[in-house]
Formats: sequence, structure tokens, C-alpha cells
Amino acid sequence: MMEHGKLPEDINPEWLSVIRRLQSVAKSSGLSVISIAILVDPDGKPVSWTAPDKILLEPKSISGALLALALQGENALK
Repeated sequence: MMEHGKLPEDINPEWLSVIRRLQSVAKSSGLSVISIAILVDPDGKPVSWTAPDKILLEPKSISGALLALALQGENALK
């Protein structure tokens, strides 16, 4: 079992199916938000998950500005 607050060095193989499922719905014609709920066992391994929920953001004309703002915020956290 992983210690609380300690990040794994890499993605555990048990998580690859979850990641592949998210990746399968990720492409869109603009920006979107994808969310799922994941049931994990006491060791932090995924057992089951919900179908991904994908929300497209509008208007598409501001997609570039939103993406730049998100990336700017991400860099500010480092």
C-alpha cells in the first residue's frame, strides 16, 4: 500500500484501463472537461469506474484564451 501523501514514481499497470478509457473520449473540436468517478480498493487500485462525462466549453472562439490562461495558472503553481 502507498503511503499517504507520497506520489508514485510512475503509473501503475492497474490504472492503464482507466487512462485508456479517458483518452478514448478526450478528442473534441474545442476545449472540454472530462470527469469520471473511480471506485478503488484499500491499496488504491481501481475496481470500477463510471462512464466518462464530457462537457464541451463554449464559445469555441475563446478556446485559445482559456487554454493559455489554464497553462499560465499551471506554471504559476510550479
